[in-house]
Amino acid sequence: MKNTLRKSVIAALALGLAATVQANPRQAILIAEPTVDQLNSQEKAAAEYFQRLNNDGVVIAPGETSKIDAQQVDVIWIHIDRLNVGKGNLPAVFDEATINALKQYLADGGNLLLTKHATQLVARVGRVAPEFDVNIYGDGDGGNGTDNWEIMAQIGYDNIEKDPSQYYDRRNHPIYAGLTTGDREGHEVFPLLGTNGAGEMWREDHNCKWDFNAYNIAGLFAVDGANTVEKFEKQTNSVVLGAWGHVKDYACAGIIEFKQQALGRSSDNKGVIIANGLAAYELAPRNGGNAFQSNIEKLTANSLNYLSGDGDPSGITDVEVAGDSAAEYFNLQGVRVAEDALSAGLYIKRQGNKSTKVIIK
Repeated sequence: MKNTLRKSVIAALALGLAATVQANPRQAILIAEPTVDQLNSQEKAAAEYFQRLNNDGVVIAPGETSKIDAQQVDVIWIHIDRLNVGKGNLPAVFDEATINALKQYLADGGNLLLTKHATQLVARVGRVAPEFDVNIYGDGDGGNGTDNWEIMAQIGYDNIEKDPSQYYDRRNHPIYAGLTTGDREGHEVFPLLGTNGAGEMWREDHNCKWDFNAYNIAGLFAVDGANTVEKFEKQTNSVVLGAWGHVKDYACAGIIEFKQQALGRSSDNKGVIIANGLAAYELAPRNGGNAFQSNIEKLTANSLNYLSGDGDPSGITDVEVAGDSAAEYFNLQGVRVAEDALSAGLYIKRQGNKSTKVIIK
């Protein structure tokens, strides 16, 4: 079953399409109330979307720890998004028994998709040390606004010309397949939340993410690196996939993939975690209408498909970045330029997951 699912995901990626979750009994969502109808609007939207995507998927209710089983499901999605509860105060379902079950699930090779306040579970299950728990947190009422909120997947964009070795282009990661793009101050982004110029909408602004500068100032990194992103990735065996749309340095991260067996942690950490704590990932806006709902849905479906590989999701990336993948060119503003339209100048060439600096004469 796993090999069949893996082949279908790879085929979709090879065609450059956003993967769509089909009937798949090896995917699950863990909810924080006894039934879907008892969830708050945000968490209910997640559960209902999961059921629309995957009518054979498993819904795990509180107390059903026997279903947290890597032999039965490849990925479990946990979405927590609540008002005014305070950092560290997770729903009651995440008691010692459930946390232990999740730890064993990861040890057995199961994978987790953690979104919004659920990113706090990265530390709870022992994937990172407690001092590297999320440290940017919000759970207030939010407010109205007219701007779009996006993902910036070009990490270290400020260095694209000064030092390309410190520029990490993560736009080709499978979780972004098929998402529409936008422009923020001259660089390409993935918009998730906003009316796209059609007026105001309410955003709750619930971030649950990482401030790397705070870890650096506190002297927590035990590894060397050219910047705080590189240090965090080495320290935790992770890959930073996205930040706020306006971030062009290494200050923070909102989407991180934690690879197998984080350095300095238990060798039992065999599963992979994708943690998305961006406020822009809001599933049920109160009003205004989200012009980018399809991007949120594709991002979710892609993440579930990616984590439904054969226990090593990085294998899917290896297939996607085969040597015969087409090259793409971008100017220093991050705008894609057709190869036959290149004029003299400096460009970033992206082929597969590798980005290099090239000069056209």
